[in-house]
Amino acid sequence: MIEDNGCGIKASDLSRVFEKGFTGSNRNKANATGMGLYLSKKLCDRLGLKLDIASTEKEYTRLTITFPKGTVHNFSE
Repeated sequence: MIEDNGCGIKASDLSRVFEKGFTGSNRNKANATGMGLYLSKKLCDRLGLKLDIASTEKEYTRLTITFPKGTVHNFSE
């Protein structure tokens, strides 16, 4: 689990945070690319991991990576 106590994410934006290029409506950083969470989700999907996000605006954002018990990954594909 990774959690911060930053600006949080608006509820209306939460369903889109894993989309390529999405930076949210409350961003004030001009250099945001919208690639970080997108690539994290793609990698987790590829590895068979679950990536969940929870956030409350102006309070926190929490990402949870779940490693399935007893799974074997074939990295040669």
